[in-house]
Amino acid sequence: MTTENGALTKMGSAAKTPITIPRHNPDQPVVAFKEKAKRRKPYGQWATAALILATIGAFCWTQAGNEKLDWASVGQFMFHPAILKGIAVTLELAVFSMLISVVLAFGVALMCQSRNRVASAVGKLYVWFFRGVPLLVQILIWFNLAVLYPTILGTDTNQLISGFTAGLCALSLAESGYMAEIIRGGIISVNKGQTEAGLSIGLTRGQALRRIVLPQTIRVIIPPTGNQFIGLLKASSLVSAIGGSDLLTQTQLIYGQNFKIVPLLIVATAWYLILVSIASVGQYFLERKFNPDGASGMSFRQLFTGRAAVAQQQTPLIQKAGTS
Repeated sequence: MTTENGALTKMGSAAKTPITIPRHNPDQPVVAFKEKAKRRKPYGQWATAALILATIGAFCWTQAGNEKLDWASVGQFMFHPAILKGIAVTLELAVFSMLISVVLAFGVALMCQSRNRVASAVGKLYVWFFRGVPLLVQILIWFNLAVLYPTILGTDTNQLISGFTAGLCALSLAESGYMAEIIRGGIISVNKGQTEAGLSIGLTRGQALRRIVLPQTIRVIIPPTGNQFIGLLKASSLVSAIGGSDLLTQTQLIYGQNFKIVPLLIVATAWYLILVSIASVGQYFLERKFNPDGASGMSFRQLFTGRAAVAQQQTPLIQKAGTS
């Protein structure tokens, strides 16, 4: 039975000594858990961080005095004119290849989504081929195109296809295969009902695609596109196999003369890390521009820790819960 204050009592002889059982308060366990979580110190994280810092410190301490690394040569060649020229070529290859591949990929993605079976088959064949053939093989094929076509439009193919041109063609075509799938995924992510809604208000299918679907697609494809560009920056180093004048090619030319291999490779590594870091920051601001929720959501920490996608997925749920 229940007493006036809500406590439960046993029947019979035990009824004289009521046993108080507190009513269930759904908020009390949550509050207690939160307070307990606040009091709990992240000793495990601190121990892990200390172990990692100690490992990095020990590595730096042992290598700082390593004469084979020749840090003086690293500083000497860090801003060498040939190295800076190689960086400019690397950026040109990455930027132009990305732009060309995006244009090609849009067309291929639309072909893959087309109701025309022939166009769809051609688009899928394009993606299959350029994703299937290794990038280095494509670079070598373009560089040796003169074997198949000695002249193109009356011009010597060897003069027409330089190392830079061969690298640009191979990087653009290979990247377009991956970008086509990214763009197609973005198009698929938009609900078909929005296209049907556009058709119901008098838009043609092309207008519905251009005005309704593609603007929403851009928001979806920007994060993987930024990731692909960073990959392209590093993949451009494969052009060094044909002397494409990129950063790695210039590095190899220099250490081929002075035999300071390790210092020059450290210079190349440092510059690739700098370029990738700058591209990551650019990706961060680009996502904020095209993401309506970005202004109140992501931070640099979320970008580099990979929590940005989680934050974006949780935002609508939070907003929905707040408005309900």
